[in-house]
Amino acid sequence: MTRVLDYEEYVEAWAHETKTPLSLLTMLLDNRRDELPENFAFKLDYIRNRMQEFISQMLFYSRLKGTQKDYLFEFINLHTCIGEVLDDYLPLLEEKRFQIKMQVPDIFVYSDRRGLAFLISQVISNSIKYSSDTCPQLCIKAVRTDFNFVLSVSDNGIGVRSCDLPYIFEKGFTGDSGDGRKKATGMGLYLAKEIAKDLNILLNVESEWGKGFTMKILFPIVDDSRT
Repeated sequence: MTRVLDYEEYVEAWAHETKTPLSLLTMLLDNRRDELPENFAFKLDYIRNRMQEFISQMLFYSRLKGTQKDYLFEFINLHTCIGEVLDDYLPLLEEKRFQIKMQVPDIFVYSDRRGLAFLISQVISNSIKYSSDTCPQLCIKAVRTDFNFVLSVSDNGIGVRSCDLPYIFEKGFTGDSGDGRKKATGMGLYLAKEIAKDLNILLNVESEWGKGFTMKILFPIVDDSRT
């Protein structure tokens, strides 16, 4: 138990120290972007986003394996949550000239705000990493069925081979989906699956090699006057 607590404290301290240079980089981009060459500013944005993603993955991995899980369940506006995640990835989406189609009404789901945002961010991050070279598209829509709220995130990227689909949620699995997979850690979808378990969310995947990838996120319907 002591070793686990020491590990949790180390991860939190490491993340705190890492966020200091990250904050300085953010200040530079926010305040001096006009003075930087466009290509250089994009590279700094890319580095910042990758650092933020790795820090988030480390913190959530520690959170999942920790002795205590500080989830705070509340009703969350799904449209607002997705919008905030998209804002974080906006520089990369704009650089790759993504066409974004979003059809998400004011649906309120009962979940943990940080955990849900992290889950959605991992799905969107995957769509960006393995996007189409021409006219990349991201389609996000949500509907209510008799039993669930269903959020679908689809892209027209390289997709996943049928032989790899059963394994995409395994820790460290990167599959055989092009050169981009060689740079992957294989942690994003694994962490998304683990978070989904804790949040009582189901994940379903559909993909066709060379034609795109769809992640369906199924939320239980919880009685609330807003839904």
